[in-house]
Amino acid sequence: MLVAIKNLTAVMVARLVLRASACVPLHWARLVGRALGSIMLRLNLRTVRIARRNFEIAYPLLSKAEREQLVRRTLREQGALSAEMGHVWRRPHDYVRSLISVNGGEHVDQALAEDKGIVVLAPHLGNWEVLSHHLTSLGDLMCLFEPPKLSAIGDLVLAARQRAGGEYVPTTGRGIARLVRHCKTGGITGILPDQVPDRDVGAVNAPFMGVDCSTASLAVSLIQRSGARAVMGVAWRTQRGFEIQFYPVSDAVYSDHLESALAAMNSDIEQLLRADTTQYQWTYKRFRTTPRSLANHYLGTKD
Repeated sequence: MLVAIKNLTAVMVARLVLRASACVPLHWARLVGRALGSIMLRLNLRTVRIARRNFEIAYPLLSKAEREQLVRRTLREQGALSAEMGHVWRRPHDYVRSLISVNGGEHVDQALAEDKGIVVLAPHLGNWEVLSHHLTSLGDLMCLFEPPKLSAIGDLVLAARQRAGGEYVPTTGRGIARLVRHCKTGGITGILPDQVPDRDVGAVNAPFMGVDCSTASLAVSLIQRSGARAVMGVAWRTQRGFEIQFYPVSDAVYSDHLESALAAMNSDIEQLLRADTTQYQWTYKRFRTTPRSLANHYLGTKD
């Protein structure tokens, strides 16, 4: 009974927030979100402590003051990300498309011309949810969907994503097999390459920002099994809306050696962070290791 009430409350709050943010201009929603991010920083919430720890790990040569400035800017961008989701998930598809400009589309066109399928590697950078609004205009899009622990929230998120089009399959053996077949027939697949699996299965430690950490093998395995081409895709947050930028991946991403391919993939993500590291989801425990007992970089962040 308590679980059902919790789920219902979470869904009601999420829907209320999405509707409210969708009803105001995008720049107003972002302003409110950034203000909430600043409040979170003052309250020193757990997500703030995780971001602070991540910057200590990723940028050890920066001074404490420089890292704290990055934490402040990151929390403001995370607030903007949350506040703009009402526009991305609830406003009409054509409206979202009107907010998008695209650069680097030739990398996608070239991959599609080879008719081998394409895997778009979209790290937690900018607003990755925006990418599907563009990718569905290029061809048949299929993505994996791993529902959150609250099933009702999962239903809400899935319904929101489906508004942009595309097909979403579960993170099961059967779902992955469908992705492979989809790529082999020339389809488009979207993958979050820096999503750390909840279990040790399906991940190996690979260097990211100079630190070995758990890296999902799914994206590379999908490329190897399907023979698809790959590009990096980011929907940067801009003053007007969003700028989708596609980047070529390193040749080593196609390596038959899993560890080498994952290291190259992580290195490509690092290159993207140089443009604007504060739009990365540093509130996420990216530096977890597998097995989890190997190292815990987040001791104390729960206090």
